[in-house]
Amino acid sequence: MFATKMIRNYRNGDHVAIAEIFSQAVHEIAREVYSKDQCNAWASGEINYPHWKKRCELKRPFISQNENKEIEGFLELDTNGHIDCAYVNPKYKRQGVMTRLTEHAIRTCFEFSVDRIFVEASICIMPMFEKLGFQIIREKMVRIGEEELKNYDMELIKSSANKSVQATVRAAPDLGGSLKK
Repeated sequence: MFATKMIRNYRNGDHVAIAEIFSQAVHEIAREVYSKDQCNAWASGEINYPHWKKRCELKRPFISQNENKEIEGFLELDTNGHIDCAYVNPKYKRQGVMTRLTEHAIRTCFEFSVDRIFVEASICIMPMFEKLGFQIIREKMVRIGEEELKNYDMELIKSSANKSVQATVRAAPDLGGSLKK
């Protein structure tokens, strides 16, 4: 069925795969619901590896990788509970990669007494966040260059997280990783 999965912390050099996953995810996955112009505004054609190296060294994202050590996806979690950037390699879409990364982020937040997790979710990923108990705060249009893209401000509050989400988070194995302090 699925290859063995693990979630780990960012390692030096991961930025190359992360930059490529970001670009591929926007142009292949997000392209299913956003226009070509919107996707080009979101992720220009030329990948800026130095930008991604600097960003990843600062953000230290969680990484999902398979038994072949291939990076399947990543998620950036800020110390205040903000999920800033989360993308999946298109060849692993709809295989639970982002669900596992998000559950790991939720568990990490709750373990560090961060009781509110929030995200600006695209149309593509909003249903997954809803399934994990996140509530839509508002729908909004975000301007990137000349393009406007719809997304959703969403949050999960520990006290209001449904029992199945809390049980899933409690039952998940410790996969390493921590909030950056």
